[in-house]
Amino acid sequence: MGAIFSIYQSHLRDYTVQEGVVEIQQNVRAAMDILSQDIRLAGYNPSGKATTGFVNQNFSTEPVTTGPANIAFTADLDGDSTINAAETDMAKMEQIAYRLNGTDLQRYALLADKWQTVAENIQAVEFLYTLSAGPPTTTPAGADLPNIREVTITLFARSTNQEQGFVALATFPTASGALLPTLPGFRYRLLTLTIKCRNMGL
Repeated sequence: MGAIFSIYQSHLRDYTVQEGVVEIQQNVRAAMDILSQDIRLAGYNPSGKATTGFVNQNFSTEPVTTGPANIAFTADLDGDSTINAAETDMAKMEQIAYRLNGTDLQRYALLADKWQTVAENIQAVEFLYTLSAGPPTTTPAGADLPNIREVTITLFARSTNQEQGFVALATFPTASGALLPTLPGFRYRLLTLTIKCRNMGL
């Protein structure tokens, strides 16, 4: 019975670890998919009359900026030559922004709480911007925003629960070369993707 119980414990531990790994991977991949789809919309402007692209401004009364851990942009999705600020349908919103709030990746929403969590247990996020000229930067100046041509996203996700005795790598590098620290007992996944902003610079 003791041998059977020991085998059972070993299999249960392996199952729990694998379940946690799958959870991290699904979480970070889903977050990256949502982010990449939205960022491809930046600057969409079929009429050529609306002012669209990456921004530092207020959406309603909420200040949003484009920087290392947050991103904001507009897109004229319905082609009516204006940016609709009052839209509450997330799929139709023409003012789009993301931020990291603690370990929650959040998307701007014109709702009561203004932000909606799209992914949890995100330890860090980095946006690295490639401009039409000059080196990539995580801190584009206001004058640089119309010149953004690519955005490299780094998402760093962590397991929900600690695992006794597990030690991850000490640090993980982002696309810009920054090193992200880890905590003992947690498993991590780092995912990096470069998005070409096909509507910028047209």
